[in-house]
Amino acid sequence: MKRLCFGTLMHILYQARNQKVTNNLLCDAIFSSYDQSIELRDSSLPGHLKSGRDNVPPDVIDAVRNTSFEDAEKVFQTKVVSLIKDSKRESVVRAIKDILREDSNIQDQTVIGYIEGYEKINITTNSTFSLSALLASVFYFAIIEVKNQECKEAIKEIDKEYVESFDSSSEPVFFEKVKAGVHLPLQKTLHDPVFDRVFNQVSSLTISGLANPSNVKIYGVDVNNCKFKFKSLKEYLVDNIGSYVFSRAKANRYTSSGKSASIGAQALIRFMQAYGTCAETILGEMLLYVFMEQELNAPKIMSKIEIDDLGGRICSKSDGVHLLAVENNGQLFHQLVFGASDIYGDLTASIDRAFDKIIDIENNSDIEMKMVENTTHNNIYDPDTTNYMVDLLLPKKSNIPKPDTAFGVFLGYTLSLGYNETDNNKYRAAVRNQMLNDIASLQPYIEQKIRDNGLSGYNFYLYVVPFNDAPTEKNSIVSEMLSGRY
Repeated sequence: MKRLCFGTLMHILYQARNQKVTNNLLCDAIFSSYDQSIELRDSSLPGHLKSGRDNVPPDVIDAVRNTSFEDAEKVFQTKVVSLIKDSKRESVVRAIKDILREDSNIQDQTVIGYIEGYEKINITTNSTFSLSALLASVFYFAIIEVKNQECKEAIKEIDKEYVESFDSSSEPVFFEKVKAGVHLPLQKTLHDPVFDRVFNQVSSLTISGLANPSNVKIYGVDVNNCKFKFKSLKEYLVDNIGSYVFSRAKANRYTSSGKSASIGAQALIRFMQAYGTCAETILGEMLLYVFMEQELNAPKIMSKIEIDDLGGRICSKSDGVHLLAVENNGQLFHQLVFGASDIYGDLTASIDRAFDKIIDIENNSDIEMKMVENTTHNNIYDPDTTNYMVDLLLPKKSNIPKPDTAFGVFLGYTLSLGYNETDNNKYRAAVRNQMLNDIASLQPYIEQKIRDNGLSGYNFYLYVVPFNDAPTEKNSIVSEMLSGRY
């Protein structure tokens, strides 16, 4: 039986390495992710770790425990991933998934690494990955949870052609294209590290079979006493309501005039006014904004509430518009991501309703683009960002392409297990499995919706969150936010 251990992972990366990458260089790059080095250590250590003869040194194990996921992932991206051949990266992921499937010592719900979302079942069933994040996760588990020497026989099962054997595999593997190193003059307005404590990513899939692969991800909130709990979500939305309601320029005016403390209060007043006329839609619109900024890394141009503040000047169909920078093969591309949101009881119906909005946006595309172009005259950016947006949206040369259009979607629905479960731990497991089933069922349906509506030329970024009773809670959550009843 193959095992997930340091030696196994070393073999996988070594077989996928770029030319002239040695065992020592590879091992040192991995150690550097935890601010460690192979210098001043026995020169035989990398080879002995790879073969299973030695365990990972205790000081390295301690360093791994004291290194955050974010810090480790950054170094894996810059120092480890760069040692792997581009042509072998998909095979590396397939090999890791194969090892996990065979390693019966690891249960399906075991978190492989630092954070929820990297459970064994998720890694083996997902198709879209950040390679650096996956490697940081599996190495953390292999170093902290597994004694390398106990896997000596299992390591021998990794033959010299192991990684190469996955080159022709049909198992889909996609990589997240948005890189942390892509920085825009248009900065995000939402920088809240609490997000990962409010929303737990359960699964991510790429909708394959399209010219422009699109992603759908499902997230859960706290589950206690056999129910989803929204206390943390409500607190999170209230804490960030100012960045949703106000443009950057308006928020800066409050700050520069010494009134930064009143931003939240003024935003709540404006939000309450909007809630009075848009109670059915405002939660979905705000969560769309949150996921576009926090997870897609696409700064807002205007939220839905800002679009509505334009009044009758522009008749937009969008629930918000964001700017995404995508780095592909060393080139930087931009997308204007127009938003559609819907919270409804039935997930399929929620998709249908969101696509109705998308079709309206696409049919209204000239007006939508004009709205975005007009933001350069509306004093919503600082001067440098305004110049950047003018050059981006209204290039002076005809051979410079304008940003492509894409669609960001937030979907909420009522999760149904189809049976009653009163054991809390069993309920959590059942909910997670149902969420995995629900998102798996989305893939062919959304692909068909895209094809049927002639939208194959667009990228889609979909984010899904289940509720106990979506039609009721989309109103009650906002009402409780405004009344302070968390």
